[in-house]
Amino acid sequence: MSKQFKLGIVVDVVPLNLISKGWEYFEVPAAIHASALFSDKEWEDQKALYKADGRPCLSTSHMLGPGMTWRGACGPYYNREVILFALEREFKRLNELGCKYIGCWGGHFYCPDGFDRAKAMDQAISTANIMADFAEMYGMEIALEPQAELATLWPRYLEAIDFAKMTGRRSIKAMVDLNYFLELDQPLEDILKYPEYCLDVHIQGDGGAQPNVGSRDDIFLKLFKILKEIGYDKGVSAACPWVITNGAAEIDYKYETDTTLAYLQGLREKVYK
Repeated sequence: MSKQFKLGIVVDVVPLNLISKGWEYFEVPAAIHASALFSDKEWEDQKALYKADGRPCLSTSHMLGPGMTWRGACGPYYNREVILFALEREFKRLNELGCKYIGCWGGHFYCPDGFDRAKAMDQAISTANIMADFAEMYGMEIALEPQAELATLWPRYLEAIDFAKMTGRRSIKAMVDLNYFLELDQPLEDILKYPEYCLDVHIQGDGGAQPNVGSRDDIFLKLFKILKEIGYDKGVSAACPWVITNGAAEIDYKYETDTTLAYLQGLREKVYK
């Protein structure tokens, strides 16, 4: 049987102790759970929760940097001093969890109208080199996450790969996020063009909710078949806001993560049968 990808979950809002045990890894929200602004005591408490669960922390979500919506990797808010401070602490902490694929949100690389694009690109390459230096120190790789926002330097998947190549760093590659692919009408077949650059995959359902919400079966099956074709054996993460699907007054994360996992396992089995 072909090597198959693993099913993981981004744990930015879901308590670890309420997640179905069948999920094969955690994707750590870096700037939330491994924030550079945490004291050492806060970090040790957070790390202990992951260690107690015991499942691998394979990758991180796109929140690498001082905060989720931070836009200082280039452009008018660029601050090299902050970048060095934050990334040194975050990479050290993520290494303690064993993370291998470090997601980097495209929204960090913001270049609004009126800002010199060449200057922004120089700043972005500098930031990428800092990330790569830390990643390579710890045996990690960077997954650039194109974010479909046209005011960023690489809003599309193939543009992120072009940027990764431009840096010349072996550790910088790319992430597939289904919502962002669909937002700019990018063909999933783009993944086939540079299979070696695909480090991480994010999936969501209709409206950005958990994957089993709505009617994306055909899209998921197409995506999973492409991943099988390229021999992808890393992670596919449910990276989504979670909504109530059982009519409960409050969200039942155990029920929702169980249901979502069963749905994704069924689709994966169809592809790898």
